Amino acid sequence: MTVVVEPNALGGGPEVSCVHPEEGDTGADAFEKAGHPLTFVTSMPSVVCRVEGRPEEAGCAQMPPADAYWSLWITDDSGAWSYASRNVTEISVTSGQGVAFTWIDDDVVTAPATVLGDAVGAPSSPSPESSREDSADSDADSTSAPKPLPVWVAPAGILVLFAVAGLVWWRRR
Repeated sequence: MTVVVEPNALGGGPEVSCVHPEEGDTGADAFEKAGHPLTFVTSMPSVVCRVEGRPEEAGCAQMPPADAYWSLWITDDSGAWSYASRNVTEISVTSGQGVAFTWIDDDVVTAPATVLGDAVGAPSSPSPESSREDSADSDADSTSAPKPLPVWVAPAGILVLFAVAGLVWWRRR
């Protein structure tokens, strides 16, 4: 399985690793195996605050702001990125997938720029810069490129997670 970390505005290029997940591994397990330790929000232990200790200034007692956080993405066997609908500790991973954290520091949520190749762990575009240049040069490719998600998607997803957690808590009382 391919593990990608794109720090974007935090500095540095994308890091692409290949790991071999075991049955029952989660996305969090894949990041740990790839050498990308995760720090979780204290009040919501399934929400990631830092990847590899970044951003250093992030306080991890509360949820990160909606315009500055690590967005989680997964692929299917085709290599197409999809915004994860569950937390990194809840998603199951298999050897044919990719999983990525991409740093979002504005109101635009975009898929990872790293394009996965045919083989697990083989990126066909190792950096966001080359991916953006390639898509800008070809109008035909721009119709198949992933479109940014509306700014409200991430905060709405977080609110839904809180609502579900509250409902589960209330029903178990």
